Amino acid sequence: MKEKANILIIEDDIDLSNLLASYLMSSDYSVDILHDPLKVMARLNEQVYRVILLDLSLPKMDGLILCELIRKRYETPIIIMSARNNVSDKVLGLEKGADDYLAKPFDTRELIARIQVQLRKSITRVKDEDIFENNEFRCDKSTMKIHFKDKPLDLTVAEFGILKLFLLNRGIVFSREQILDNVEGMNWSSGDRSIDVIISRLRTKLGDNPKNPSYFESVRGIGYRFKE
Repeated sequence: MKEKANILIIEDDIDLSNLLASYLMSSDYSVDILHDPLKVMARLNEQVYRVILLDLSLPKMDGLILCELIRKRYETPIIIMSARNNVSDKVLGLEKGADDYLAKPFDTRELIARIQVQLRKSITRVKDEDIFENNEFRCDKSTMKIHFKDKPLDLTVAEFGILKLFLLNRGIVFSREQILDNVEGMNWSSGDRSIDVIISRLRTKLGDNPKNPSYFESVRGIGYRFKE
C-alpha cells in the first residue's frame, strides 16, 4: 500500500485548519492538526512529518519563534502560511528557517504545488545507499546500471536518468518541463514529446501497461508519477 506523505498543520483557526486538512486528505495526504504551539515540539519528538504548514499569528507563541525552534532541531520543510504578507515578515520567516512563505488568502492548488516542491527537495536529499529500497529495483553504482527483478535493464543515458529520477521520487508528480530540468544530459532542445517517447520505452522494458500501470502513471494535464 502506498504510504501517504504526512503533513502537520499548525494553525489556531479551527475552521481554516479543518478546511485545509480536508482538502489535503482528498489530495491523498495524511494530515495532523495542532492549534497550540506549545505542544508542537513534543509532537515532533513523537511523529515524523514530511512537511509542516505553519501559521505566524498563533496564541502563546509567535510563529516566527516557533519556526526557529523547529529548524534548530529538525530538517522538516516548513511552509509559512500568514496574512502578514509584507516583505520584512517574508524575509524574516525565511531567515528563521522557513523553506517557503505563502500569503493568505491563497488558492489551495497553489498550496499543493508548494508542498510538492518541498517533497521533491526533501526526497532527493536521500543518501545514495537508501535510494532503491524496493525489492524490484537495485542500482549497481560501479556500472551505473539499474537492475529490475535481479536483471540489469538495457538503458540509454536518458532512460537511466529519468528512471533514476522517478525512483528517487516515488509518488511525486513531475511535469515534462521538470523532468528536462532535473535529468542530467537532457535539455530543452530535446522537447517535451521526447519525454513521452522515453517513458513509453521504459514502460516497455518494465512490462508496464499504460492503461493499468504498476509503475509510470500518467497525470492528466501535468506529467507523470512513479507509483509507490
